[in-house]
Amino acid sequence: MNHRASARFRVIILVLTAAAIVFAFVHSAMSADLSSKESEGVFAFLCGILRFFGAGEELTEHIVRKLAHFSEFAAVGGLLLSCAYCFDRMRPQRYAVQVLFAGLSAALIDETIQLFIEGRAGMIADVWIDFAGVVTGALLLLAFCAV
Repeated sequence: MNHRASARFRVIILVLTAAAIVFAFVHSAMSADLSSKESEGVFAFLCGILRFFGAGEELTEHIVRKLAHFSEFAAVGGLLLSCAYCFDRMRPQRYAVQVLFAGLSAALIDETIQLFIEGRAGMIADVWIDFAGVVTGALLLLAFCAV
């Protein structure tokens, strides 16, 4: 990859990473009513898919909300590790501490935002769910790159 393409790749990865974090923060800043309506829509969509396959009775809106936290932060974790890859292609795991710190910081900020939104509550359990997503996303990307 030439220098120009490499620089373009770095910018794209950085922009995607920032966009994923902003996406999480914007959803945290939503009012409780708007967030609930969005969750209800996703819940109904997933229930429809699961019913098609003869399953879905166990799914709750609470589970959907927690999976959303986990999923969006798994994407953040993979993208943060991609940023590390941009700086050291041979050993991106060398930046594991920075990736994990950035992911944990994003999770803490995400939940802190909710403390200032009426009807929302920042939850310690959600910080752990978010951080578990970061770790999972980073590990999946490491595993993918190792293959």
